[in-house]
Amino acid sequence: MFPVIFYAIIFMVMPALVLYLCRRVSFLGKIGPILILYIIGVLLGQIPGLNTDATFKLKDTITTVMIPLALPMMLFGCQFNFKDMKGVGKSLIAGLIAVIVATAIGYVIFGSRIADGPKVAGLLVGCETGGTINMAALKQALNFPSERYVLLNSYDMLICFLYFIFLLSIGIKWFRKVLPHTDPASQDDMSGATSGAVIEENNYKGLWSGNGIGQIFKILLAVICCLVASVLIVAVVGIVLALINGDAISLKTVTGSFGAGWFMPVFILGLTTAAIAASFLKPVRKLTYSYNIGLYLIYIFSMAVASMADVTKLNFGQELYTLLFLVCIIFGSLLLQFLLSILLKIEADMMIVTSVSLINSPPFVPMMTSAMNNRKVLVPGITVGIIGFAVGNYLGILAEQLFALF
Repeated sequence: MFPVIFYAIIFMVMPALVLYLCRRVSFLGKIGPILILYIIGVLLGQIPGLNTDATFKLKDTITTVMIPLALPMMLFGCQFNFKDMKGVGKSLIAGLIAVIVATAIGYVIFGSRIADGPKVAGLLVGCETGGTINMAALKQALNFPSERYVLLNSYDMLICFLYFIFLLSIGIKWFRKVLPHTDPASQDDMSGATSGAVIEENNYKGLWSGNGIGQIFKILLAVICCLVASVLIVAVVGIVLALINGDAISLKTVTGSFGAGWFMPVFILGLTTAAIAASFLKPVRKLTYSYNIGLYLIYIFSMAVASMADVTKLNFGQELYTLLFLVCIIFGSLLLQFLLSILLKIEADMMIVTSVSLINSPPFVPMMTSAMNNRKVLVPGITVGIIGFAVGNYLGILAEQLFALF
């Protein structure tokens, strides 16, 4: 029981402590709360005796719940413009091409040295274009062994951690120097809402005043409405799919009509749509604390998801080539996407959120937009991830079939 209580308290309190230190210590402020919390999360995940089945369930619950709560809150605080979607198509195509080409290169180098190489390549193509949900679906579709799937997923988490460290430490600054970039701090709707502003000033000041508490209840009510709307959207889509399949309408046939791994993408799409629609309402626009409360939930999510990585279970000697294959795909695709972005004149922030959305899936987009201090790319990033969800399984199966020929 103690480990669960310990983790629950740490996850709730640590982001506030880190934000306070980032405002007081200039060095920590330059690093940023996201990266600091991510590192703290990984370190917490290695403490002996604290990582039990009960704490894993707690972490899994937090990572599952925080995004559906935080996403609409952050979207409420955005002022949308169709100009923000400019370049999404080019960036998406560049990202997909980068992942496929990087996988092909990695397979040529390491594929023959990996057991079930074509299946591993198929799972990784699906994962790095649609996230873990697609990897889980492809595991079933390709009949991939459960033991190796767990190991492959652990390796993916490790390399993605290094990928995040690179982006959050020097990647964002470096890409912005080379690719076209407009300083988000100069944009009209960004005042007081960026994570940089959180470091310099306390954007949570007054949250526990009468006005702040009133806003909290209104924000929660708006989020609940969006969740209900998204469930209705999922239900309608499920009914339509059941009718197309010729099934009798029931809860079982409606939920089963989505197929493996499709419920969550449709749910996220519905939630995003409902939150964007709500953001145009004047009462919602007056909820000035909405973005920052959602951001705090993202801080908690960052710690929880990082603490789920258990490096003690990784066998680097046994699966060295699989690990190198993953490094080639994740960092190779980032490099290729960067080169394509230079050619296609894609903005730096759009390139970064596209890469994150494809490699890690949409739930990680808010975390990255916070680190970049640019909420304008939040919706484009999520849009890319939703499309990645849709095409990831197809690309994974196609990749497995093609690589099996060699």
